Amino acid sequence: MFLSGKSIDQCIDARKNNLDIIRFIAATLVIFSHAYPLTTGNNATEAFAVFSNGQMTFGELAVSIFFVISGFLITQSYDRSKNPIYYFKARVLRIFPGLIFCVLLTVLFLGPILSELGVKAYFTNRETFDYLKTITLYWIQYDLPGVFQTNAWPGAVNGSLWTLWYEFFFYIVVAVLGVARLLDKRVVLAGFILASALYFLGKGALYTDLFRYFGAGMALYLFRKQIKLNGWMALVSLVILFITVKAGYFVYAFTIFGTYLIFYVAFDTRVKLQNFGRYGDFSYGIYIYAFPIQQIMSYLFHNQLNVWGNFLLTFPLALLLAIISWYLVEKRALKYKKVTLKSLWLKWNANPKIKQI
Repeated sequence: MFLSGKSIDQCIDARKNNLDIIRFIAATLVIFSHAYPLTTGNNATEAFAVFSNGQMTFGELAVSIFFVISGFLITQSYDRSKNPIYYFKARVLRIFPGLIFCVLLTVLFLGPILSELGVKAYFTNRETFDYLKTITLYWIQYDLPGVFQTNAWPGAVNGSLWTLWYEFFFYIVVAVLGVARLLDKRVVLAGFILASALYFLGKGALYTDLFRYFGAGMALYLFRKQIKLNGWMALVSLVILFITVKAGYFVYAFTIFGTYLIFYVAFDTRVKLQNFGRYGDFSYGIYIYAFPIQQIMSYLFHNQLNVWGNFLLTFPLALLLAIISWYLVEKRALKYKKVTLKSLWLKWNANPKIKQI
């Protein structure tokens, strides 16, 4: 049958999917895409922007993929836990420890070394410490005093961080819907349709734009029992995306057909990459560290690197920092997801050495 196949609900298994490799590829695409403006000063020649007639860059495509996957997994996370406190603890521990480490490394290490102002002037400049507000996500500062001022893309230290606020905001949306008992198919589908309509009308700015993707992932999870993963449908989705990328409607088609295709690949057992993330989830680290490394490359090579040179020099360094961040910070932080005040109190009372301090 044309529509035969397993439902998404039958395929969900946290240990048996290809989402880790998809996110890793998306993070890599962000580096490649950013190499264009960071070496040429603009996106005019960016590969996917040219192919799609300016509809979307590879970086924007990758961010869309991140939000689709996140909408699915975050909704699944809340649905399975039914506990807002545990849910938020897990979300905070996944984003903020790595972000804090990245920001501190940028301000205390990268900044004073590369600033044209000198170390004393750099640390006495108010903007240096204003950059620390980036840790809150609500206020993101992109420049550090005297850093990267002569680059092809001047000033910006980490242009990738802007998406993190929207990501966390949507985490809050999921929690609010969950607590209000509104995390169901009709509400989320209505939200997705409304966001798509507002985006079509040019209203709502980035919130509605990005929620189209996040909401698509949410809806896919909530309709997981009804949606079948079928090879013919995946092929149709691919053809539609190819047609719309040339016809000018790709940004609308991707929320539906791109979302279907992502999870078809994610749960296709013929793609034997389920163990890709067994050594760690490095996609987040790659995403938050790559941009400053790319700017460093432009700075060190006096803007003489081409796109491929910037990408090839940056990728291994970004991966190395992502691995360090994962094992030194992120993985350790995630161990506290199940730690409660009660368990800490019991541990304190059970350890006489602690009580003697």
